[in-house]
Amino acid sequence: MIGIVLITVVEVASLAIWLALVRSGQPVVGIVVLAVGLIVEHLLAYNVINGRALLRLAGLPVLKKAIVSLIETGIWALWLTLADSQLGPQASLTAILAAVALAILLIVEHTLSDNVFKDRGLFSRLADGRTIGFSLIEAAGATIWLALVQNNLAAVGIAVLTLGAFIEHTMAVALGQRRTP
Repeated sequence: MIGIVLITVVEVASLAIWLALVRSGQPVVGIVVLAVGLIVEHLLAYNVINGRALLRLAGLPVLKKAIVSLIETGIWALWLTLADSQLGPQASLTAILAAVALAILLIVEHTLSDNVFKDRGLFSRLADGRTIGFSLIEAAGATIWLALVQNNLAAVGIAVLTLGAFIEHTMAVALGQRRTP
């Protein structure tokens, strides 16, 4: 459980700092912070899923997890770009479309990540139906988080994001630990 809490804290902190940096006009620094944070989160998750010591560095698939993390960084950047393009009466529709895009892309990213957790080839599977539920939860949490931040309720937004990420991580760890022949 402590591992799930730690990976949740790392991811939520990375996303919150990234958004704050983007909003303050420092998008490049924000992307670097997000990428580094997601790499750390994915490496910690690998150890949690595989029953390794939390901070054990030997034997980590650093390159594969870095690639997955960079893909996820791009997904978050695309989502924010789409979500921020809300103009006029289509604002609600744009937010929904951005959330749908995030969910679909997270299904792919979570599948790639699970491939690495199970020591498969990185691109051996591109979509696994077992990732749909927690990808939807993460996308919904992120969408609500952004809406709350935009309405000056950042603390409540962080709480929603944290809850969504914790549920997502709990489900992803359970899937990662499930071995198939």
